[in-house]
Amino acid sequence: MRFTPVGVSDAYDATDSFPGACRILQNLILDQSNSELVVARPGVGLPITSFGAFNTPTQVTVSCSVGNVIYGMVSTALTPGYDQPFAYNIGGAFTTITGITALNVPTSPAVSGDWTPPTMEIIGTKVIVTHPGFSGANFFGVIDISNPAAPVWSAGNTTVHTLPSVPISVSNFNNRAYFSCGNTLWYSDVLAPTVMTNAGQSLTVGDPTPIVAQSGLSVQTSSAGVVGALMVFKQFQIWQVIGDAAISGSLSLNFLSLNVGCVSPRTVTQTPIGTLFIGMDGPYTITPLGAIMALAKDMSKITADIQAPFQSMTSPSRAVGAFSGSIYRVCIETVRDGVNVTDDYWFDITRRRWSGPHTFPYDNCCQVGNYFVLSNRKLGAMFFTSSYLPTSGSVYNDNGSAINVQLKSANFPKTQNINMKQVVESTIELSSISKTLSYLISAVGEDFQQLSSATINLDNNSPIWGIGTWGIGRWTSGTNVPKTYTLNWSGPLVFKKMALQIFASGTSNLSIGTFFAKYRDAGYTNV
Repeated sequence: MRFTPVGVSDAYDATDSFPGACRILQNLILDQSNSELVVARPGVGLPITSFGAFNTPTQVTVSCSVGNVIYGMVSTALTPGYDQPFAYNIGGAFTTITGITALNVPTSPAVSGDWTPPTMEIIGTKVIVTHPGFSGANFFGVIDISNPAAPVWSAGNTTVHTLPSVPISVSNFNNRAYFSCGNTLWYSDVLAPTVMTNAGQSLTVGDPTPIVAQSGLSVQTSSAGVVGALMVFKQFQIWQVIGDAAISGSLSLNFLSLNVGCVSPRTVTQTPIGTLFIGMDGPYTITPLGAIMALAKDMSKITADIQAPFQSMTSPSRAVGAFSGSIYRVCIETVRDGVNVTDDYWFDITRRRWSGPHTFPYDNCCQVGNYFVLSNRKLGAMFFTSSYLPTSGSVYNDNGSAINVQLKSANFPKTQNINMKQVVESTIELSSISKTLSYLISAVGEDFQQLSSATINLDNNSPIWGIGTWGIGRWTSGTNVPKTYTLNWSGPLVFKKMALQIFASGTSNLSIGTFFAKYRDAGYTNV
């Protein structure tokens, strides 16, 4: 029998899920160069900034990036109980934003439970901020970045014609700001996100339930080729806006689904395979053809490999997602094995498989180039960088804490023979470059009780060939090539079905490959 880890699944048994299904790939990701290996994910290291120039910063509530500059809102003691805008240049320093007063900033949101998350969008030379803490004459905030070296903050409402209520969210479509107020989308003038020249620059979307999020999507059509569309999400509906008011008769609204929607506004993310989001029963994608599909290995599957963590979310509106390179990642507050946890799951769009749960929690995330910038309200106002690819500069700690990896497979194999099985010999592919590393390996039964265990210690600290006395060393390479090791189990390994469990310390040297076992019929049906 063979087991090669390829992705995470809810299934306890891999037979009808997929070969290589794992219950847990904690802090392990799919090797981008070798489809049969999983490797340790890079850590986030120490924070790149802790907002030290601010007066008692407590949490980052929203952020977005423009090049190497991150704009966002952070709660501070400048105006106690309120959020203030900031601009941070990655690898540099904060740029002072002028115009902030106690009268034009929003009230800081609650730090727990469901909420209406703030949103940010860039339209022209302005960053528009919606925030549940706005009230009175201030309906939304604006960071004017026409001069990036001297950004200016203001707050108010649209001019000429005003929004009827504080907007829930904002998005950019055809260089207009589309604000959601209840079940209505109000759109600004082109490249003038604070101006609505004409009365009735709006679209009423379906029933009276409120809009929770919007996102753009390029859509393929048979007649017009690729056109732009705005996806509009309610909790249980999805609508599509196409066209523009400037082109007579082209602006239209169509429903995509009247029973599938989005319960986690911050998970809506644009990717090369479509717009991804988390619905009430799991992860979904809206394809460029406008089809709403489960985020799965192929189009023929109607359910995703993992759904249970998303169905068990304790605060769905707190979930946050982002995309960079080939990874869509989602961090959620959920219940796993009866325990409240914050888990981070990664979906590799090239392999179309999940990994995780990863153990660094965050509640705010934005893409900057080929990496992510994260923050976590429970750690205070700090930014961490997270790469989805291991590099020579990767660190393997999270805020100073060592990363530990865990692999736990689903049960295997389910064969046509109903008898118990007895392992005769078994091997596993592991690696470690020029470093001592221990792999703790267990075989567990269907009842999760340990059947047997083994430890493999890799010690590659002997001299490289040709250094010191000729011939005493080994040949070595900078490539993390796995080697096949024999598993010397601590006792008999007899089972109907088994699962493999592996623990190790996360390093750049770690990789786990295929487990092979030779087994024979034990001659009886059950213990």
